[in-house]
Amino acid sequence: MRTKMADLDSPLKLSGVQPPSEGVGGGGCSEISAELIRSLTELQELEAVYERLCGEEKVVERELDALLEQQNSIESKMVTLHRMGPNLQLIEGDAKQLAGMITFTCNLAENVSSKVRQLDLAKKHSTNLE
Repeated sequence: MRTKMADLDSPLKLSGVQPPSEGVGGGGCSEISAELIRSLTELQELEAVYERLCGEEKVVERELDALLEQQNSIESKMVTLHRMGPNLQLIEGDAKQLAGMITFTCNLAENVSSKVRQLDLAKKHSTNLE
């Protein structure tokens, strides 16, 4: 019994596998299992599966090409970040030092404010005694 091409798209023959769509892939395996391929006996079935696998391969190749096009840009950014490392460590140290100075200044300001309040109270107390 010969299989028609329309039968190859039926869920019974190819387990509901649809032709690859654009942008599919992203590290996933083919939707067509090795078991399914081994179970096929008709030439037309094998050709249909082969065409689908070729389509999936083209999608993966396009995705790979897009990633490879970005490689130089990513590598140059990584080199720049690597060079910035020591400067960022210096900036971090300066920022910590500045934060410490700000905390110290804040504490001094609070102490001075407290002393001023004490002096104001003492002044009011002394003017009330007179």
